[in-house]
Amino acid sequence: MTESADPRAQAAAARELAARARRLAHGVGEGAERKRLLQYAQELEEHAAELDARASEAGKPPIVEQQQQQVQQQGPSDTADDPPDGEKPD
Repeated sequence: MTESADPRAQAAAARELAARARRLAHGVGEGAERKRLLQYAQELEEHAAELDARASEAGKPPIVEQQQQQVQQQGPSDTADDPPDGEKPD
């Protein structure tokens, strides 16, 4: 099996190997060799399922915890109505 960084590609390769092992097992006939090849195919399928699960988990966005903070705003101050030169109208 070729190594790939992509778990989905690895899973596909494992399934391909499992299919080959099953085809080979049917050509071997009955006996311990066939049983071992079918067992190997099953192990490859299980490994492929694990890789698919890992790929699905990796595809999910990370959970981000956010905290909200309340800020009390002050009302308008008395200086807001004052003219910019500091003089109050009469």
